[in-house]
Amino acid sequence: MDNKIFVTTFNKELFDRYAHTLLDSYRQTKQLIKMYVFVEDTIDLFPRYENVIFKNLYDEEPNCREFVQRNKNRPVKDFFKDAVRFSYKVFAQNAARKYGQKIYYVDSDSVFVKQIPIEWFDSVLPDDTFISFYDRPTQYTETGFVAFNESKLISKAFFTHYLNYYINDSVYKLNSYTDCHTLDGSRKQFKDKDIHYKEKSLGDGRNGHIMARCPIISPYLDHRKGNRKNKQHSPEWKGTR
Repeated sequence: MDNKIFVTTFNKELFDRYAHTLLDSYRQTKQLIKMYVFVEDTIDLFPRYENVIFKNLYDEEPNCREFVQRNKNRPVKDFFKDAVRFSYKVFAQNAARKYGQKIYYVDSDSVFVKQIPIEWFDSVLPDDTFISFYDRPTQYTETGFVAFNESKLISKAFFTHYLNYYINDSVYKLNSYTDCHTLDGSRKQFKDKDIHYKEKSLGDGRNGHIMARCPIISPYLDHRKGNRKNKQHSPEWKGTR
């Protein structure tokens, strides 16, 4: 098990459309920790990158396959009601727990801008903290970047609750079905109720593209979500230009 790892997830279609830029930028900026990529397809379909480890998500997380098969034909009214689409992220985060003590999840529509110094990782996720995330209290958590500390006692209980939204299909009882909402539901379950749970809020707490405004992450990573994928940088991005 590595001390620190990056984690992401996508399929071959998304790799061809945009996720390859995440791995290309990972290589070009010479990132210092390994990247684990959990894919829904045969790993032989993907090119090889140094220090990038591909894993089949369904083999690693059979509950993910079962959730997708069970719900793939459910009608999806809008972006926020597509539980299957967002479930892969949660299962990938859980699968990564076998491979790293500190897990730094990044969305596959992100791009590395420059090498992240090794000391950055512990400053973002201190040893006494279980989770660091971009909190938007009047909206919902931004989950383009989330960090988990698997060495903390609370990890097993937290991920059991987090995964049960999908294993039990209880995600469909929420107002919205994204991983942002299941993460917030899990945080609510433990925050101020369990002495082993400690979280760290990143960013300015305002709505919108909180990561792009953040002086901690924006010098190193640009989350080009939504229609930003076709731009060199997110319009809100405050990193080095």
